[in-house]
Amino acid sequence: MRLPKPLVCAALACVALTLPPANALGTTEGADPLAITAQEVTRKVNVAGRQRMLSQRMAKASCLMTSDIAAERHFEQLTQAHELFGRSDTALRLGDQEIGLGPEQRRAVMRALEEVDGPWYRYDRLIRQVMSNRTTDQVDIERLSLVSLEVLRHMNAAVNQTARSYGNVLPDVPLALTITIDVAGRQRMLSQKAMKELCLAHQAADPAVHLATLQGTIEMFDLSLTALQQGFADVGVLAPPNSEIARQLTLVRDLWMPIQAQYRMAIEQGVVDSAMLEQMAPATDFLLQEMNRAVGLYEADTRVAATN
Repeated sequence: MRLPKPLVCAALACVALTLPPANALGTTEGADPLAITAQEVTRKVNVAGRQRMLSQRMAKASCLMTSDIAAERHFEQLTQAHELFGRSDTALRLGDQEIGLGPEQRRAVMRALEEVDGPWYRYDRLIRQVMSNRTTDQVDIERLSLVSLEVLRHMNAAVNQTARSYGNVLPDVPLALTITIDVAGRQRMLSQKAMKELCLAHQAADPAVHLATLQGTIEMFDLSLTALQQGFADVGVLAPPNSEIARQLTLVRDLWMPIQAQYRMAIEQGVVDSAMLEQMAPATDFLLQEMNRAVGLYEADTRVAATN
């Protein structure tokens, strides 16, 4: 089945269609292409993309914790995600050998990362309050979620800038690969954002707004997964470059289908009960785990032919 271009453009934001010519991305910002390895380029896109997921994982864990859904487990998720976001933010800028990153060399990428600072400062304060009190109310969770979306918006711009700035810098890391890692990495975020929206619908007196947002999130996940499985050259998404990635994406699809069905049932019924949250929370964590494994496989594969 060939994907309808307008639908996929809506899901993928047609990132490749707005890219400047490859030679405009070159090394004019002062970064020596020989001073960075292919492994570090793909690692940069992966880690930056993971920040998007962490922004939504913190909000999701806060909501589930205060909804008394496996409260201790989600408190642990919250604290781990908070610590990893802070450490990764520093690593993306200054480098971290254990994470596999050197200091950022490109001014455009650094500026994009700095745009995250204001929203993250506000979000960090709210998250620390939740961690300190181990609870919060529905009004504060709504506010926390809104700030998480600000962090997400700016972090998404930083990931896109990273993918554009480093794609084609090295012959074994074509622009299509960095774009594909960007799109694949975003699936991790969508897995957490959807679960957050389900939890918010459970807490809200009128769940309709959150369920409408959830509808858009699951459609984006589904269309993006199809693009990753089939390839979508018009927007720069590669077909699976090897059989291992293809198998992993099939596994993700198998996990996704029953989760998607549960989301659609909640949307149709307009009701989210505690039993659904208890069932969906571990299922979506497993989906995240396997999607993260897929992103790692893309990161490891720097032998993708530019002709794919």
